[in-house]
Amino acid sequence: MNGNVEVTQQLERLQLLVDELEIRRVITDYASLIDAREFDRLHSVFAPDVVVDYHNGRTQVVGAGSVVDYIVENTRHLAWQHHNVSPYAIDVMGDRAAAQVYLLSHQMLTDSPDEVLMMAATYDLELTRGEQGWRILHMTHSIKVANYLPITTTPAGGAYVPPAVRH
Repeated sequence: MNGNVEVTQQLERLQLLVDELEIRRVITDYASLIDAREFDRLHSVFAPDVVVDYHNGRTQVVGAGSVVDYIVENTRHLAWQHHNVSPYAIDVMGDRAAAQVYLLSHQMLTDSPDEVLMMAATYDLELTRGEQGWRILHMTHSIKVANYLPITTTPAGGAYVPPAVRH
């Protein structure tokens, strides 16, 4: 009997690891699909009835199609963007999960190629597991800081820049 308990505990631990890896994949897919402008595939990371709170709660968007449309419209002015997401504190509770994700994002406006927007933010996520796997059910995007920075090859304050990274 003791052996069966150990096997069950090991299987539960293994399932937890698989769930966490699958959730990380949903998070990184969200970021990379936006950056690659693969909006037709972006629906796959959201539950159909997803609720997203953007801009520190000032804008709420409901439904996967509406969220994708919102992202398309609000990234149209960008020449490119790069989301660097770091998932933290993934807590799986059966078919539900919560995750906090740190975000560093760099974006270049099409009409301002000499500057880049740098944003530090968090995503607080609730996820659900269904027939299609893990999907984002609720997301809160909280901006911590956003700056427009000039693109320059001159380091600030006389900092040393190694030859290998100089332009």
